[in-house]
Amino acid sequence: GIMGVKVKCELLKKEMLIEGIYKFSVKSPEIANMARAGQFLEIKVSETGEPFLRRPISIYNIDKENGIVEFIFQVKGRGTEILAERKIGDLIDIMGPLGFGGFKVQEYNNVAIIGGGIGTYPLYELVKELKGKANLNVYLGFRDKSLVTCEKEFERIGLNKLLITTDDGSYKEKGYAIDF
Repeated sequence: GIMGVKVKCELLKKEMLIEGIYKFSVKSPEIANMARAGQFLEIKVSETGEPFLRRPISIYNIDKENGIVEFIFQVKGRGTEILAERKIGDLIDIMGPLGFGGFKVQEYNNVAIIGGGIGTYPLYELVKELKGKANLNVYLGFRDKSLVTCEKEFERIGLNKLLITTDDGSYKEKGYAIDF
Protein backbone atom coordinates (compact mmCIF):
# COMPACT_ATOMS: atom_id res chain seq x y z
CA GLY A 1 0.00 0.00 0.00
CA ILE A 2 0.95 3.65 -0.18
CA MET A 3 2.60 5.04 2.91
CA GLY A 4 0.00 7.14 4.65
CA VAL A 5 0.37 10.65 5.99
CA LYS A 6 0.46 11.71 9.64
CA VAL A 7 -2.07 14.46 10.32
CA LYS A 8 -4.02 16.10 13.12
CA CYS A 9 -7.66 15.75 12.14
CA GLU A 10 -10.55 17.68 13.63
CA LEU A 11 -13.32 15.55 15.12
CA LEU A 12 -16.45 16.85 13.34
CA LYS A 13 -19.04 14.31 14.44
CA LYS A 14 -19.23 11.68 17.14
CA GLU A 15 -22.06 9.20 17.49
CA MET A 16 -22.60 6.29 19.82
CA LEU A 17 -24.25 3.66 17.57
CA ILE A 18 -24.92 1.29 20.45
CA GLU A 19 -23.42 0.92 23.92
CA GLY A 20 -19.62 0.88 23.51
CA ILE A 21 -19.52 1.36 19.72
CA TYR A 22 -18.69 4.81 18.37
CA LYS A 23 -18.65 6.39 14.93
CA PHE A 24 -16.23 9.28 14.46
CA SER A 25 -16.16 11.63 11.45
CA VAL A 26 -12.88 13.49 11.06
CA LYS A 27 -11.79 16.19 8.64
CA SER A 28 -8.80 15.07 6.61
CA PRO A 29 -8.71 15.96 2.91
CA GLU A 30 -5.24 14.32 2.62
CA ILE A 31 -6.36 10.93 3.96
CA ALA A 32 -9.78 11.05 2.23
CA ASN A 33 -8.07 11.76 -1.06
CA MET A 34 -5.73 8.76 -0.86
CA ALA A 35 -7.94 6.24 0.95
CA ARG A 36 -9.49 3.16 -0.62
CA ALA A 37 -11.84 0.49 0.66
CA GLY A 38 -10.07 -2.03 2.88
CA GLN A 39 -7.52 0.37 4.33
CA PHE A 40 -7.09 1.35 7.97
CA LEU A 41 -5.87 4.18 10.18
CA GLU A 42 -3.40 4.16 13.07
CA ILE A 43 -4.89 6.42 15.71
CA LYS A 44 -3.03 8.00 18.61
CA VAL A 45 -5.63 7.74 21.35
CA SER A 46 -4.26 10.29 23.81
CA GLU A 47 -2.17 13.43 23.61
CA THR A 48 -0.33 12.66 26.85
CA GLY A 49 1.29 9.63 25.24
CA GLU A 50 -0.38 7.10 27.57
CA PRO A 51 -1.28 4.49 26.30
CA PHE A 52 1.66 4.85 23.96
CA LEU A 53 0.73 2.65 20.99
CA ARG A 54 -1.57 3.81 18.22
CA ARG A 55 -4.75 1.81 17.67
CA PRO A 56 -5.38 0.32 14.21
CA ILE A 57 -8.96 1.06 13.16
CA SER A 58 -10.54 0.25 9.79
CA ILE A 59 -11.99 2.98 7.61
CA TYR A 60 -15.78 2.83 7.49
CA ASN A 61 -16.61 5.60 5.01
CA ILE A 62 -14.66 7.94 2.74
CA ASP A 63 -16.17 11.23 1.60
CA LYS A 64 -13.57 12.56 -0.85
CA GLU A 65 -15.74 15.51 -1.88
CA ASN A 66 -15.85 16.96 1.64
CA GLY A 67 -12.49 15.59 2.81
CA ILE A 68 -14.06 13.52 5.57
CA VAL A 69 -13.10 10.05 6.79
CA GLU A 70 -15.29 8.02 9.15
CA PHE A 71 -14.30 5.11 11.36
CA ILE A 72 -16.19 2.97 13.84
CA PHE A 73 -14.61 1.38 16.87
CA GLN A 74 -15.57 -0.64 19.89
CA VAL A 75 -14.41 0.33 23.37
CA LYS A 76 -12.34 -2.68 24.42
CA GLY A 77 -9.63 -1.37 26.74
CA ARG A 78 -8.04 1.77 28.13
CA GLY A 79 -6.93 3.08 24.73
CA THR A 80 -10.29 2.96 23.00
CA GLU A 81 -11.92 4.21 26.20
CA ILE A 82 -9.78 7.37 26.05
CA LEU A 83 -10.55 7.75 22.34
CA ALA A 84 -14.30 7.51 23.05
CA GLU A 85 -13.96 10.47 25.45
CA ARG A 86 -12.68 12.83 22.75
CA LYS A 87 -14.91 15.83 22.07
CA ILE A 88 -16.18 17.49 18.89
CA GLY A 89 -13.55 19.99 17.77
CA ASP A 90 -10.65 17.99 19.27
CA LEU A 91 -7.69 17.26 17.01
CA ILE A 92 -6.91 13.57 16.66
CA ASP A 93 -3.45 12.44 15.55
CA ILE A 94 -4.00 9.96 12.71
CA MET A 95 -1.64 8.06 10.42
CA GLY A 96 -3.14 6.70 7.26
CA PRO A 97 -4.40 5.38 5.03
CA LEU A 98 -2.44 2.15 5.60
CA GLY A 99 -2.68 -1.36 4.18
CA PHE A 100 -3.65 -2.51 0.71
CA GLY A 101 -6.96 -1.20 -0.53
CA GLY A 102 -8.83 -1.78 -3.72
CA PHE A 103 -10.50 -4.90 -5.04
CA LYS A 104 -10.98 -6.01 -8.64
CA VAL A 105 -14.34 -7.54 -9.49
CA GLN A 106 -14.47 -6.83 -13.24
CA GLU A 107 -14.55 -10.50 -14.15
CA TYR A 108 -17.55 -11.32 -11.96
CA ASN A 109 -21.26 -10.56 -12.41
CA ASN A 110 -22.28 -11.58 -8.90
CA VAL A 111 -20.29 -10.79 -5.82
CA ALA A 112 -20.97 -11.99 -2.26
CA ILE A 113 -19.62 -9.81 0.54
CA ILE A 114 -19.75 -11.37 3.99
CA GLY A 115 -18.96 -9.93 7.40
CA GLY A 116 -19.78 -10.31 11.06
CA GLY A 117 -19.96 -7.99 14.06
CA ILE A 118 -17.47 -5.14 14.02
CA GLY A 119 -16.04 -6.76 10.88
CA THR A 120 -19.04 -5.41 8.96
CA TYR A 121 -17.88 -1.77 9.18
CA PRO A 122 -14.88 -1.97 6.80
CA LEU A 123 -17.22 -3.49 4.20
CA TYR A 124 -19.31 -0.32 3.86
CA GLU A 125 -16.78 1.60 1.77
CA LEU A 126 -16.04 -1.56 -0.24
CA VAL A 127 -19.72 -2.01 -1.11
CA LYS A 128 -19.96 1.67 -2.11
CA GLU A 129 -16.85 1.32 -4.29
CA LEU A 130 -18.14 -1.81 -6.05
CA LYS A 131 -21.67 -0.50 -6.60
CA GLY A 132 -22.56 -0.66 -10.29
CA LYS A 133 -19.60 -2.93 -11.14
CA ALA A 134 -21.42 -6.19 -10.28
CA ASN A 135 -24.55 -7.49 -8.56
CA LEU A 136 -23.74 -7.07 -4.89
CA ASN A 137 -25.07 -9.60 -2.41
CA VAL A 138 -24.19 -8.56 1.12
CA TYR A 139 -24.49 -10.84 4.15
CA LEU A 140 -24.01 -9.27 7.57
CA GLY A 141 -24.11 -11.31 10.76
CA PHE A 142 -24.46 -10.16 14.37
CA ARG A 143 -24.61 -11.99 17.68
CA ASP A 144 -28.07 -10.66 18.50
CA LYS A 145 -30.56 -7.91 17.68
CA SER A 146 -29.00 -5.39 20.09
CA LEU A 147 -25.74 -5.46 18.10
CA VAL A 148 -27.19 -4.85 14.62
CA THR A 149 -25.71 -1.55 13.40
CA CYS A 150 -25.51 0.43 10.13
CA GLU A 151 -28.26 -1.62 8.48
CA LYS A 152 -29.98 1.51 7.10
CA GLU A 153 -26.69 2.79 5.68
CA PHE A 154 -26.09 -0.44 3.78
CA GLU A 155 -29.74 -0.43 2.62
CA ARG A 156 -29.39 3.07 1.19
CA ILE A 157 -26.62 1.97 -1.18
CA GLY A 158 -29.17 -0.07 -3.13
CA LEU A 159 -27.88 -3.62 -3.25
CA ASN A 160 -28.94 -6.66 -5.20
CA LYS A 161 -29.41 -8.36 -1.83
CA LEU A 162 -28.84 -7.41 1.79
CA LEU A 163 -29.28 -10.22 4.28
CA ILE A 164 -28.95 -9.67 8.02
CA THR A 165 -28.50 -12.63 10.34
CA THR A 166 -28.36 -13.03 14.10
CA ASP A 167 -26.80 -16.04 15.81
CA ASP A 168 -29.80 -16.38 18.13
CA GLY A 169 -32.52 -15.50 15.60
CA SER A 170 -33.60 -12.42 17.58
CA TYR A 171 -33.61 -10.36 14.36
CA LYS A 172 -34.07 -11.29 10.68
CA GLU A 173 -32.48 -14.65 9.72
CA LYS A 174 -31.27 -17.09 12.37
CA GLY A 175 -27.72 -18.37 11.92
CA TYR A 176 -24.37 -17.16 10.67
CA ALA A 177 -24.00 -14.90 7.61
CA ILE A 178 -21.66 -17.42 5.99
CA ASP A 179 -24.38 -20.12 6.03
CA PHE A 180 -26.59 -18.09 3.71
